[in-house]
Amino acid sequence: MGFNFVRDVIEKNDRRKTALIVSDADLNARSETYGTFLKRSYRLANYLYDMKVRPGNRIMIMMENSLEIYHAVTASIAMGAVYAPMASILPDSQIKYRIDHLSPKIIFTDNASYDKLKGFGDNVVNLEDPSTNRTIEGYPDTFTRFYDDPDAEHVIFFTSGTEGNPKMVLHNNTYPMGHRTTVKWLDLRAQDIHWNISSPGWAKWGWSSYYSPMISGSTVFNMRYRRFDPEMALNAMEKFLITSICAPPTVWRMFLLQDLSSRNLHLRKAASAGEPLNPEIIDRIRQYLGVTVKDGYGQSESTLMVGNIENQPVKPGSMGKPLEPYRVVIVDDSGNRLPANSVGHIAVDISQRPNGLFNSYMNDQELTRDRFRNGLYYTGDMGYMDEDGYLWFVSRSDDVIKSSDYRIGPFEVESALLRHPAVAESAVVGTPDDIRGNLVKAFVVLKSGYSASQDLARELSIHVRNLVGPHARPKKIEFVNELPKTISGKIIRKELRKLEMEKYSRGKNGSGGGQPGFEFYVD
Repeated sequence: MGFNFVRDVIEKNDRRKTALIVSDADLNARSETYGTFLKRSYRLANYLYDMKVRPGNRIMIMMENSLEIYHAVTASIAMGAVYAPMASILPDSQIKYRIDHLSPKIIFTDNASYDKLKGFGDNVVNLEDPSTNRTIEGYPDTFTRFYDDPDAEHVIFFTSGTEGNPKMVLHNNTYPMGHRTTVKWLDLRAQDIHWNISSPGWAKWGWSSYYSPMISGSTVFNMRYRRFDPEMALNAMEKFLITSICAPPTVWRMFLLQDLSSRNLHLRKAASAGEPLNPEIIDRIRQYLGVTVKDGYGQSESTLMVGNIENQPVKPGSMGKPLEPYRVVIVDDSGNRLPANSVGHIAVDISQRPNGLFNSYMNDQELTRDRFRNGLYYTGDMGYMDEDGYLWFVSRSDDVIKSSDYRIGPFEVESALLRHPAVAESAVVGTPDDIRGNLVKAFVVLKSGYSASQDLARELSIHVRNLVGPHARPKKIEFVNELPKTISGKIIRKELRKLEMEKYSRGKNGSGGGQPGFEFYVD
């Protein structure tokens, strides 16, 4: 049986209802009903067909949040083109990498990125150009050529590139309905005005700025800005009556630095994604905003696989329980199931492959084979499942710190550090040590009013020891102004590990290194 997400899902929503609200940084907004949104998307689909775009052709989309990006994605899906979203702040080298690997038939962009892209070919179309818009407006606002092969290619996401070159994650046409798990996690309903704080170009934007609200018939809110500002965001939440929000941990921490007591917010539900949210942040948000932030777990390679859902008790720090149809298990390298509370690989049993799980890494078949083995999909993450079936994240597989006989996940150390009043952000990695193999090292960004010192470093180390255990306490602490992050806001621990290896090598060669006065050894 054929399936097309636009025809079989979005078309079923109330056409009179507001579908989209997109605001600028000054809180001036444009909006469209589902009816208007579909008509403009269909005009664009007919335009694409006239431009010789056919099912299976690839369309690259590099745009900021706007009404037009929704038209571009919807038109692509309706006609069966394979869309590939790109972050608008990518450098030229990364744009070229993506174009070389995609060979897109059309590149959709906007005023902000047109000058950057126009040198890459004559197939670049600026959807904010008045002349182009007048041309598209001349096409019919109905569409009949829906492509509905469920096994056909649907979307290509590029990973954020924390390890090596970005991977091309390919999903087929069954992918959208895999987001029923995302809807369940977010608890989205038609009456919700939902804001997912995520930039276009990443799978998370597709997750809850497009697929899940379109499934639930909600109103999608989004903002277009150059730099995220928490006060601006809170003002928008008040003005546009936001009832549901999903934001990365970095944003939740920024909110907590604002005066939340004077805000007249309308939130009924909240979620966090991108990296696990520390338990103390969840507690403080509940205290100030009266909502429990629900953590969840998924990847560019999937939809939501694990989550805290409505009416399910939340264990702060846990990502929740596996959601059907994902059968999530904890296994060793050979695929053997591990008992409760044992740290191992987070994997998915694929004896019955769930909708939402990707097909392959298009540019890395070796990695594809490594991830799909033993009848499982290995996520590349480490964690454990407790006796109640709740999943707990430990680290990326290559982030685990092996010190003496211990395997230490950076997340629990980072969580402990964030419970100290002086710490704004932290990242923990292993640093080479001739005796223990690795020492635990913490990079710490301090809150305003605190200064780096040997005494503070010792205090933080003891703080971790008291909360996590002596095996996990950082022996080295370096105070920094900021942490290296991907464009999507994830901490790049690989970069920090590399710096530590280089520093270690320089020390072995007698050339020294480091930043005297900022790094402290704590015995």
